[in-house]
Amino acid sequence: MKSIKFFLACICMFCGIAHADTKLVVASFYPVDQTAGMDGIVKAFEEQNPGVKIEFQVTPFDQYLPKILSQMAAGDPPDVIGVENTPFPQFVDKNVLLNLNDYLASSSKLKKEDFFQSLLERYTYNETVFGIPYDAQPGTMLFYNPAIYDKMGVSYPDENTTIDEYYDKLKKLTHKDGDKTIYGAAAVTWEQAVYGHGGRLVDDLRNPKMCMLNSPEAKEGLQLAVDMMLVHEAIPSIATIESIGGSTGALFYTGQAASHFNGFWDLVFNQDPYIDNSIKATVYPTKDLSNRTYRTGGTAYAITRNAKNPELAWKFIEMFMGKEGYENAVAASKNKVIYPPAHKPSYDWYMSLEFPFSDMLLVNEQMLPDVIFSPYDLNWPEISSKCINADMDLILRGSKPVSETLDEICECVNKRLN
Repeated sequence: MKSIKFFLACICMFCGIAHADTKLVVASFYPVDQTAGMDGIVKAFEEQNPGVKIEFQVTPFDQYLPKILSQMAAGDPPDVIGVENTPFPQFVDKNVLLNLNDYLASSSKLKKEDFFQSLLERYTYNETVFGIPYDAQPGTMLFYNPAIYDKMGVSYPDENTTIDEYYDKLKKLTHKDGDKTIYGAAAVTWEQAVYGHGGRLVDDLRNPKMCMLNSPEAKEGLQLAVDMMLVHEAIPSIATIESIGGSTGALFYTGQAASHFNGFWDLVFNQDPYIDNSIKATVYPTKDLSNRTYRTGGTAYAITRNAKNPELAWKFIEMFMGKEGYENAVAASKNKVIYPPAHKPSYDWYMSLEFPFSDMLLVNEQMLPDVIFSPYDLNWPEISSKCINADMDLILRGSKPVSETLDEICECVNKRLN
């Protein structure tokens, strides 16, 4: 009889460990449930944690934080949440996120040193890690079509190409093919025009006090980019892009532009044109090759401060952000192409695989130490909206002068920073 009671007690104990009838809510601002390999991750996690069911909650970006705050106030928050890098300071300020330091310190699967530091630092505040970075993707890899370069007798860009040399190449690459213009490059952004010439948005990303878009470097870089569009016509103007449907990528994929910048993520969704055109990649050129800066974005996953199941939430993050998660993603992907992991052991494992774009993964890694995020300021999304975006669009259209407008932008930004 005692043996039977002991046996039943053991069953009950294991039922407790199994978290019977437990729901783990994973929230994000994009359809994370459709991420490559997520079905496999969910299946494996639920098998390893009997009784647990994962539920996904997807909310549009502009409604995301308000909804989470409302759920927290009602005592019913999601357990795991995706946090995009730009509004991350707001999540910290609103006390949404759980301190992950102890979890990282005790984990056998994820350690601080396992992540690219330039990425982990974005989700760290006052030495407290609040989010685990998911992807490692600088936004400005330079992709190029070797066939067009060969046709025009222009040497390929490489890691030693300066921005001035790159612009010279674009002029030589631009030509007519019947009634079509073949452009040197499909697009340019004001951010990389500024960064490429050594300019900056603000004086200190962590504690911004002054706008730096009115610096000589920023003005020179942006003016040259505008000239490449409107004077030399080696890059299509915004009006031209709008007239063909607004897709700069389409120009590149169809051979109407010799070069294009983008992140590795573009390969995930547009593999066929990259393979069909034997596209190559290198680091995006800068004026000073010893002082490179590349804009980036990215998402981290975190645990809400008052999550109902924080321990289970961490176990899910360990799987999703660790090698097991990326193995599932690769197994479910087309041609093994996934977002490059921010988790370095997984990144190294991914690089060891044979797949069509493994050489581009090396370029992606080469750029990671020099990535730069948006300024760490609670008001930066509003500042960008009210002070920067509209005027930058007018500058690139040639409707406003570069130097004077950048002065006006900084005046607006500084009022809001201070």
